[in-house]
Amino acid sequence: MLICFCASKKGVVVDVSEIFRANLLQLLKDRKISAASVSRKAGLNIRAVKDIEERRAKSPRIITIIKLAEALEVPAQDLLGLAKCHCAATDDLSDAVQFFSTLPTEQRDLLVTAMRQLVNAVNKEPTAPVLTQPSVTPSRMSPDTL
Repeated sequence: MLICFCASKKGVVVDVSEIFRANLLQLLKDRKISAASVSRKAGLNIRAVKDIEERRAKSPRIITIIKLAEALEVPAQDLLGLAKCHCAATDDLSDAVQFFSTLPTEQRDLLVTAMRQLVNAVNKEPTAPVLTQPSVTPSRMSPDTL
């Protein structure tokens, strides 16, 4: 059984990364799949899942979560503990993960880059690489262009 995110709604501090880690490891155990094989299937570094398992990777990137969900053939929200849960229906994060899961890889990468640039601008940190597709700029970006 996968862990859900509902505890956070009850005032319990929940580490989303730990929920993700526990759910990922439970799926690997249930399906008798090795960390290395799912890393390969997801197109990630062979150590990626092992690093999550051993808590060396404490906060995996959203693209890593999406790739692992695709490799395991489960919705990303299941790995994050947002599915099959009464809090998932109204949770903004669940909606965002579901939307993000529907995007092609190229569009996900563009969106992640744009989000990083926005966060960097807000935090006044050095910016990430600039978007390379001139047809998709923040001023013209809408759900239709994604």
